[in-house]
Amino acid sequence: MPTSLRSALCALLTLALDPAAAAATASQTAEYTVTFQSTWSAETHPVDYPSNSHFSGLIGTTHDATVSFWQLGQLASPGIESMAETGSKSPLLDEIASAATAGSADALLSGGGINPSPGSVSLSFQVDLNYPLVSLVSMIAPSPDWFVGVSGMSLLEDGDWVEEKIVTLWPYDSGTDNGTTYTSYDSDTNPAVPIYEIMSLPVGNGVPLGTFTFTRTDLPTAVDGESPRARALLYQNSPNPFNPSTTIRYRLLQAQDVSLTIYDARGRELVTLVDGEQETGMHSAHWDGQDRFGEQVVSGVYFYQLRAGALFERKRMVLLK
Repeated sequence: MPTSLRSALCALLTLALDPAAAAATASQTAEYTVTFQSTWSAETHPVDYPSNSHFSGLIGTTHDATVSFWQLGQLASPGIESMAETGSKSPLLDEIASAATAGSADALLSGGGINPSPGSVSLSFQVDLNYPLVSLVSMIAPSPDWFVGVSGMSLLEDGDWVEEKIVTLWPYDSGTDNGTTYTSYDSDTNPAVPIYEIMSLPVGNGVPLGTFTFTRTDLPTAVDGESPRARALLYQNSPNPFNPSTTIRYRLLQAQDVSLTIYDARGRELVTLVDGEQETGMHSAHWDGQDRFGEQVVSGVYFYQLRAGALFERKRMVLLK
């Protein structure tokens, strides 16, 4: 694919989208599985191909148009730099958590890597109408500071959630290390340069390294004339924001196994409020702002997730002290 066309496609993917205008027919949430299929191999990239080729664990988030975690032509954040140079998720997790606290990011996407390449890995997530954009990255390893990913890609098209979207993955340089080979010594670029697509050997030979395939997994299927999505309904907690406690309500249209779990903004499980079979009807659970060890949590954004059989719904809430 010509460079100009690839650049144009990348620019289109990062356009800010107005969810209210674009989602006239979209449901509030949708569920997806993203599959990272790596094709990077000695056959596709024969020059100096490393014997220990792999990709670091997937890391990203769903978000709105008020925040960007990386962009071509822009300087890499500390989180992107660390991910691209070492495969570490921690600094980028902190940036995602800060965006979630500010109300700009929603679901955390964190999954495994691929070792060795070629190979594949998948993760599932829920996207909300208010946060229809996805940013997701993985380090090319070994390398000085190279990575693959998507930035601000919308899962809303023509007013509804897409059923499937396939993204071709090209190599990017975070602009933070001077190395030009897979095993170059660590040498900081000072000052750093903006993120750019790698067009030179050994990795930039015009052949992609793989694909991200985003597949919607919650499309309605008739069961006794009823959509499975109608069998459970999770309501917004009340009060919200709250201090020090809140109530979470949900409705079941059939008896089934249910779990209700609280997570922090980094996706860590704090406490499970409900775990077991429940009857049809309205239910509620009370959260006192404590984790499973009885420790009071700090102010910030939290998530509560309802699993009812094979289905799940998730919402966010804010603790203010």
